[in-house]
Amino acid sequence: MRKIDIHCHTTNRKVPDVIPESATTEAILEEMINHDIETTVLLATYFPHKGTGVSNFRLYDWIRGRENDFCMFGSLDFEHYFYQGLNELEELVERAIIKGVKIYTGYQNIDLHSDKFKQIIDLVKNYDMPLMFHTGQSYTSKRKYGKLAITEVAKPTDLEFIAADYGVQVIMSHMGKPFFKELIEVVKRNENMYADMSGLIDSKFDRDEKFLMVEEIKRFLGECGVKQFLFGTDFPVQTHKDSVYFIEASMKGYTDKEKQAVYYDNARRLLK
Repeated sequence: MRKIDIHCHTTNRKVPDVIPESATTEAILEEMINHDIETTVLLATYFPHKGTGVSNFRLYDWIRGRENDFCMFGSLDFEHYFYQGLNELEELVERAIIKGVKIYTGYQNIDLHSDKFKQIIDLVKNYDMPLMFHTGQSYTSKRKYGKLAITEVAKPTDLEFIAADYGVQVIMSHMGKPFFKELIEVVKRNENMYADMSGLIDSKFDRDEKFLMVEEIKRFLGECGVKQFLFGTDFPVQTHKDSVYFIEASMKGYTDKEKQAVYYDNARRLLK
């Protein structure tokens, strides 16, 4: 069954403490072939607290000429280089390079009600693109970097006004883990809010959580249906194998059409 991976990361360096030996685009292509993935959405990354990431144009250089396999969401360093990042995103949109924007709530201190953030909302609304957020716990939650303590997490209810007041299509990554109940509530209230099931576990360290995550996906689908749920990996943290397992184990008894909606159709509609 063909698939679109709505949430994937790539790098040319070796990533410690993950199962895959490589997260290059070539390694991802191998996984795509193995798991019948037609398109992978790669995300630009900005982690200013660590001084790491893959910038917009660097990522574009890696996938240029391979648009049949990859597309990308842009991002920015909201805290330190906001206007530079906003100008980049506008250029990327005008050149039809990006399909959406990812905001790293939980990894950056971002005031979602600020005038600056309103400019991001206006950008994606004007170009009818989805806005993706890191939701729930982050790997840096409760860790201190100098004077900066990133302890705030974005809950699904924190993002509801963006969908409700502005009509923007909102993707909540990682199902808002551990705020699964809130996730269900906001999705039921807003047809333009979506959840992706990427990064529910760290495939190397969280093997004992797999059954629990299957139950959370079952609960979400049982209450919200299949139209607002997206397949994603968060590779290389969560493997393609585990990601497919979550859908197959959670959707036993569903029709092929319903599974195809989760694996492919919903993302295809968002990405146009």
